This record gives sequence, structure tokens and C-alpha cells, in this order.
Amino acid sequence: MESDAIVTASTATLPQSGARRHLMKVAILSLSLLLCSVSVTMAVVSSLRQDYPNASTMELQGFVNIPVIGGIIATLVGGFLAAKVGKKNLCLAGTLLCFLGGFLPMFVPDLDMKTALRALCGFGVGLIQPLSASLIVDCFKKGREADTMMGIQSAMVGLGATIFSSAIAGIMVVDWHYFYFVYFIALLVFVIVLVFVPNSVNEIGRVRRSNAQNTGGAVNAKKRKMPLSAYFGMLVQIVFATGYGFYTVNLSLAAEETGTISAVQAATVMTVVSMSSLVGGFLFGFAKRFLGMRIGIVAIALEAIGLAMWANTSSLNIWFAAAVLFGVGFCWFMPYVNFLVNEHTDPTLSAQATSYAFFGNSIGSFLPTYAFAAIGAITGVTSTWKSMNFAAVLMVVCIAMILAFNAFDKNNAHEAA
Repeated sequence: MESDAIVTASTATLPQSGARRHLMKVAILSLSLLLCSVSVTMAVVSSLRQDYPNASTMELQGFVNIPVIGGIIATLVGGFLAAKVGKKNLCLAGTLLCFLGGFLPMFVPDLDMKTALRALCGFGVGLIQPLSASLIVDCFKKGREADTMMGIQSAMVGLGATIFSSAIAGIMVVDWHYFYFVYFIALLVFVIVLVFVPNSVNEIGRVRRSNAQNTGGAVNAKKRKMPLSAYFGMLVQIVFATGYGFYTVNLSLAAEETGTISAVQAATVMTVVSMSSLVGGFLFGFAKRFLGMRIGIVAIALEAIGLAMWANTSSLNIWFAAAVLFGVGFCWFMPYVNFLVNEHTDPTLSAQATSYAFFGNSIGSFLPTYAFAAIGAITGVTSTWKSMNFAAVLMVVCIAMILAFNAFDKNNAHEAA
């Protein structure tokens, strides 16, 4: 009878030590290599015009932008699907879609069809995004091991972007039409996850309705509400990603505006940001042991300082120093948010809560161009160089939001006690 039905969540038996546990770690971390696999293809947009000279600029940009929209949709539905189909299964589906949506467009002559197929790639990446972080929370719980893993996960995102962009650049030297082969990296990740992530991971947080007389050994999973921290994490990500986006869309133009820093030198500054982010990710666990969750405020403060240094100096050496601060700040903020949204979750909610954070980041990443235009219309400041000051202000807003939320959360905990 319906009244006898209860909700249960299955548990999983995972390797606790030895080579199998290390290989499981490698497999989970390998998912993060794919998170930038859509955005890095911006490098081929100008080459597309050679084959499609009549295509509008918007159609050419859609080759990269449309897949991102697919990713936004996937981050919303992925959290719900994880509890239904299993987290390993969803990882496999995401990596396979990333490969198919990335490689198959090579055989399609029509630009619109290429873009439509690439939306599958974006959707696949969107399924992977929350799982790349929530599986760390699920499989390694809280503590030193989880802190270290989350920091490495942030570094792996930068490493993946470097691998994809370098591979694309190398292929384009021969013939840009074959850049689609880089998506065999996704197929490699699919195999790694298939072989080295235990099938029992599918049972983590998997929700079933079963008869009260036969729960099959599952544990009671009384339905919990999504914690407020998950929604707050999404909101702060929107503000943070908007401010961060000023760097991605304006830094090269800002460099030329200084009159002393060239576009080539600006590209080198961006490389320093990437390398600093990669190295900083490995230091996250060490830093968090001293700072605790205060590391989020420290990370955003580093971002604000870096942006202010770019906006108010024209020395290349100072810009390099700002790049180091900015890169470290970014790679510390992202794992902080993943911990924040999962502070009060259990395995049945972790993927969904993490998907909210990535959804907020995706929305914020779309806003910088429009925010820059709005600021120019309101204040009359249209300088890409000085716009970095407004981005720094957005970072300060993020710090204020976190301080206010922490005070509110602490007050609620005190009242509950």
C-alpha cells in the first residue's frame, strides 16, 4: 500500500586504502579535465569564417555560446538525475556526450548542425560539473583528505584547459579542421571512470521508494530540505563570476589602453594567471587547515587586490604580481564554494546543491559584457582598463555578502541550540 512505502537512500562500500582507492581518486579528478572543453574552442572561431564567409558574427560565436547554454540546462537537471540513475552512470553519460558532441560535428558540413551537435557536448559537461566536486564530498567526507582533493580538483580544471588549448593550437598548425580530435580526451576519461570508479558509487545518495517490509538493507533517508547555504552559494557565484568575467573580456583591451603593455604581454599575464591557479590548487588543502572556511574571504580579497592593481597601474611587473594573486584567489574560491553549498547536505542532496553553485557561475559568466555596457551607460566610464575597478567592487560586495550570511547562519545555529 502507498501508506507503507518509505523513502530510502542506499549506501556504498568504497575502497578505504591501497591502489584501488588512489585509482578512484585519479578517476574522479579526471572529470575536471573536461570542464573547459567547450570554452577553449573559442580559438577556432576565426578559422570557421574561412569555411562560412556568409555567416554572421553571432552565428560564429554560437559555435561556442550555444553549447554553454546546454551546460546551464544540464547543471539544473543533473542534480535531480544523480539521485535517480546513479552518480557513476551520470558521469559516464556526461563524458560520452562530451565526446560525441565534440567529435561528430567534424563530419557535418552545415554550421547550424555543427552548433546543434556541440550543444550535446555542453550538456555533457554540464552533467559532469557538479559531480566533479560533489563526489569528493560524498566519497572522502570532510577533513584533510577532502580539502586536498578539492584543491587538486580546482587545479585540474586549469590543467584541462591547458591540455585542450595546447592540443588545439598544435592541431591548428597542421589543419584546424581536425581540432575535433581533441575530444578523444573525453573518451579517455570515460574509460578511466568506467574502469576505476566502483559501481557502488551509483548507490551513494540514490533515492528509492520501497515497501516498509523490504528496504533491502538501505538506510532511512528522511526527506531533507535543501539548505540555505546552497541557494546562497548560487547567489554569491553569480556576483563573483560577473566580476571575474571583467578579467576575461576586458584584460587584453585594457592592456593596449595602458599604452605600455601590449596584447602579447597581456596574453602572457593570462598564462601567469592559469599557472598560478594550477599551483594554488595544490596548496588549497594546506591553506584551509589554517584558515578554515575563512579561506573564501581571503580568496575573494586576493581577487579584488589583483583587479585593483590591474586597473591602477601600467607596469608589466606589477601586472604579473596581480596575476599571481588573481590566479590563486580563483582556485581557492571555487573549492570553498563547493564546501559551502554542501555544509549541511547529505549524499541525496550533494549533487543538486553543487549544481546550484555551478549554475550561478554559468549565469554570472554570461553577464560581464552586459554589466560593462550598463556601467558605461550609468557612469560614463567606458574604459576597459578602469572597468577592473568596478570588478574589484563586485568582489568587495561578495565579501560583504559572505560576512552577512555567516552572521545570519551563526545566529540561526545559536537559536537552534
